[in-house]
Amino acid sequence: MSISLQYPGTGELKVLEEGWSWSCFWGAAFLGLPLFKRGLTVWGSAMLVFDLVTFIVGWIDTDAATSLYLWLSLIALAASFFFGLKANEMAAQHAIALGWQYAEKRRQWFD
Repeated sequence: MSISLQYPGTGELKVLEEGWSWSCFWGAAFLGLPLFKRGLTVWGSAMLVFDLVTFIVGWIDTDAATSLYLWLSLIALAASFFFGLKANEMAAQHAIALGWQYAEKRRQWFD
């Protein structure tokens, strides 16, 4: 399913997916790139910093760092599930907060 949003000033249309996002599930742990694409810059920046910290901790060769790396990896997995579940909804809410409105449903000839 998807929803259509229209910007009232220009009439520009934007189609957003609803429900589970596979790209955010797989990509949130890769520098937050799909989050930036959806306009979720704060969440994308948080994942970028989190990924860099996890990368740096992975290079440290101590028992404490290994334990921390394990916990950070588990948190990244949980974040991936969270963004897979909620990223599309958050992107739609963000667009509406920026002034986008639901486009009226137009009846198509094939409906």
